[in-house]
Amino acid sequence: MGKRKSNKKKKSGGKKASAGKTLRTASAFIAVILMVLGGVYVYTKPPGRATASNPAPAMGQLVENRPVLSSALFTGKTALAYKYAAEIPKVIDSQFCYCYCKKDHGHKSLLTCFTSMHGSKCETCIEEVIYAYQLYQEGQSLDKIVVAVDKKFYRPYKRPRRL
Repeated sequence: MGKRKSNKKKKSGGKKASAGKTLRTASAFIAVILMVLGGVYVYTKPPGRATASNPAPAMGQLVENRPVLSSALFTGKTALAYKYAAEIPKVIDSQFCYCYCKKDHGHKSLLTCFTSMHGSKCETCIEEVIYAYQLYQEGQSLDKIVVAVDKKFYRPYKRPRRL
């Protein structure tokens, strides 16, 4: 009972064939992993620049952390301005206030005006918020809103007179 001799011929270069198969399998595995990682990146990346289909972000990290006063406390355009400031705080927080309350009252941004009664007494603040909201409703990007508000409301700063 000895060993049987096989009639099959040994393939020459058998190691090369299995090495090629291993290389193809590894390449396919790496390609699948890269495709999965690419898909995860596409679906989880933060939104890019605002466009008509991706308007300015209404919510997000704010400079002003105090809440906007309720619009129910006011009437007319003032109530509308407080309502808009509460709806799109990120947009309003990105605006410079051209009544210069930042210099005169230490405000952080236009949104600060609406965390107190200041916004109810200041026509500049009210008009800025209403204009910014209109641009937001048109689907403008945050950058375009800031530029448009700056162009419309800019005026040189004048120190308040002290009596």
